[in-house]
Amino acid sequence: MKSSGCANKRLANHEQLDQIALEKAAQFAGDSERALIEAEVKYEAAINAGMGFYSPLHIEQATEVLAQARSYEVKGQESDCIIASAQVISLLQLAEKNKEKVNIVLLPILQQKIILEELNCPRVLPSEFNEQLETIKELITQIESGDKDFNASSIDPVLADLKQLELDTLLTIHWQPAKKTLDKAEDEDADDNAPKSFIIAEELVAQAEIEINKNYKNRQLVEKKGLVALRSAQHALYAAREAEALVNLDNQRAEDTVLKLESFLAQIGAALKADDVRHMALQDQASALAQSAETHSNRLVAPLQARINTLEKQLAHTQIPAVEKAPVVEAAPVVEAAPVVEAAPVVEAAPVVEAAPVVEAAPVVEEAPVVEEAPVIEEAPVVEEIPVVEEIPVVEEAPVVEEAPVVEEIPVVEEAPVLEQATTIEPTAEN
Repeated sequence: MKSSGCANKRLANHEQLDQIALEKAAQFAGDSERALIEAEVKYEAAINAGMGFYSPLHIEQATEVLAQARSYEVKGQESDCIIASAQVISLLQLAEKNKEKVNIVLLPILQQKIILEELNCPRVLPSEFNEQLETIKELITQIESGDKDFNASSIDPVLADLKQLELDTLLTIHWQPAKKTLDKAEDEDADDNAPKSFIIAEELVAQAEIEINKNYKNRQLVEKKGLVALRSAQHALYAAREAEALVNLDNQRAEDTVLKLESFLAQIGAALKADDVRHMALQDQASALAQSAETHSNRLVAPLQARINTLEKQLAHTQIPAVEKAPVVEAAPVVEAAPVVEAAPVVEAAPVVEAAPVVEAAPVVEEAPVVEEAPVIEEAPVVEEIPVVEEIPVVEEAPVVEEAPVVEEIPVVEEAPVLEQATTIEPTAEN
């Protein structure tokens, strides 16, 4: 069975399809039900993964061939069902490869498409977005069908249109509301009734458009400029409406207007629980209410600020021990790093004392009553000066020497057989 030619354009990998399908069909070993189930599962997964966008021709063929496979299974044509199912699976495999190629070749365009979707362009400018989407699909179809007219230069104009659509979307979202509000203000004669406010709004709206066009990649700036322009246009609109109501007022209507303004201020005072200040001038009423609001704010903020300060002190206090302990850990390596004590093998290597059998043979020792009188040994600063040896586990046992200035009590040095012989030398000295 040959692959279906249902698509309008021939697939670039059409020649591979039959061979791949035959190899796949051989794997089912006559089990048409298993072949159809696998084709169904893989097809469903491809559709859910959006393969129809990246490989539309492959999916179109796979859809039709899958329908044939189902029909063959119902009719009991097991062989044809297996071949058709194998073709579906093969088409989906080739579709995946085409997707990988599209993602490489059209990478800048696909990235720009994602940007537009993040801006909600499909809803803000749906017709413009769909038009560009169709253009992208055409490029994908050219790649999928191996169209010779497709080349790298085909991407540039499409990418430029997509970037322009990004700018148009941002203008629609952030600048268009201000422009529409300003147009409405102009329709209501804001340029005559509130000329100062209208001129300011007009300038800010024009400036916002310029800034957004220049810096549309700066989303924060775009939003800020658009909001400032919108608020200015709204102010011009409402100021013009209020101004129009004041034109040609008679005495009665003028008083009503003043009383209305006072009622607005009184509402604010009531919310602040302030005293009635309507006996003052309008400007003084506003100042009094502003002072009341500031006092009210300070009363609310003061206890909160005090609480914040207390918590900050507690936090700083709890963090101090951790900082104090840290240097101890850091300083610890210094003790360990005092290999000078360990490296003092000179003291250990002073086997001169042990190897001093010369003392036995040396009558000098006998003649040296200094040994008897040797309180020097008791004072032996040499022994005391080697507290380093105290750190050596072997010499730590030698505190007995400090307690027993008498050399006889140096049993700790029993490990040194020479010292045991030294006791024999002492009576010899008496003789």
